[in-house]
Amino acid sequence: MLFRIGDGQHPENLHVRNDYLALRVFVVNLAKRHDRDDPPIGVGTATLYPKLTTAGSGINMLVAPGNTNAPIIFEPPSGLSGGDLEVWLIASGGANWGGCEVWVSSDGSTYALAGTIHHGARQGVLTATLPNHADPDTTNTLAVDLTESQGQLLSGTLADADNLVTLCYCDGELLSYQTATLTASYKYNLTYLRRGIYGTPIGSHSAGANFARFGPNDPSLFRYRYPSSFIGQTIHVKLPAFNTFGQALQSLAGLTPTDYTLTGNGAVQGPAYVSGSWAGSPGASQVIERYIFATPVTFPAGLAGSYGTAGTAATAAASFTIQKNGSTVGTMAFAAAATSATFTMASPTSFAGGDVLTIVAPASPDATLANLAWTLAGTL
Repeated sequence: MLFRIGDGQHPENLHVRNDYLALRVFVVNLAKRHDRDDPPIGVGTATLYPKLTTAGSGINMLVAPGNTNAPIIFEPPSGLSGGDLEVWLIASGGANWGGCEVWVSSDGSTYALAGTIHHGARQGVLTATLPNHADPDTTNTLAVDLTESQGQLLSGTLADADNLVTLCYCDGELLSYQTATLTASYKYNLTYLRRGIYGTPIGSHSAGANFARFGPNDPSLFRYRYPSSFIGQTIHVKLPAFNTFGQALQSLAGLTPTDYTLTGNGAVQGPAYVSGSWAGSPGASQVIERYIFATPVTFPAGLAGSYGTAGTAATAAASFTIQKNGSTVGTMAFAAAATSATFTMASPTSFAGGDVLTIVAPASPDATLANLAWTLAGTL
């Protein structure tokens, strides 16, 4: 360590050194600071370099997602469900909507998490009425607006439409299309329509009716399987949304549920048969069969698929009444000299568990008609 002590002209030197540091200290008479030996007075400053301009504010990962759009809930026909009891749900949202959880309740107060939707559907509404028309419909145009989901539609080929590749939901009717023409932002005209596919009813659909483009394996489609004991019950669905970062999940408490009554329409309707026989000739107004149902069964109009036969043909026409709980709903008739029966039933007729079906002979029976057998065909 080295010290210089003095008035700046005649310093006296004091040397103090060690092996690591040499420090030179000036004690100077400030009155003679102009002396060239004097050190500069002031504060040293680092060089000023330019800096980058700001890139803006940071991304808000907690931005509110906005509510989930009103969902489309329906039960698919057995051709899509594979015969299982399923209810399908289509949902979407706005620009910040990243998906939603699906909460289901049977009583409207206690909810259970059924799953999560991570991909928004191509969902919207009709902008003009779609008239009723037989399949295929090469006359009408299906005009839709997908603004609510910001969805996009692509055209297909004629084969795509015929093979139901471009499957859509339209107010309860399932259909497919060949050409999608963009008319404005998120608005399309769909032409060459396959109507009423998978057996859904063809109808007239008004402007504002629900529309969605989907497929059985679409990641935006939520499929919920339920037990047969739920048929006829109403379920309540809440869809709390989260944003595109998977954050800001909404609370269940502030959401209004969407209600849906389960019908069981998607299940495979297996056959059901009611069979019977009568030996000899029945008497006047004779009850030849009385059957009580343990499970619901529906018989089609006209009792299609049913059969009746007689071992001995009738001399004159004979008509047997088919009754539901004592009221006539159909007939089994044998024409004169015929051994095979024909059937009538004005409309599809359903029998619930506990209902009774009876078959009653005519009040004036044919004397020769004898040895009868029959099978009535319905569906579960």
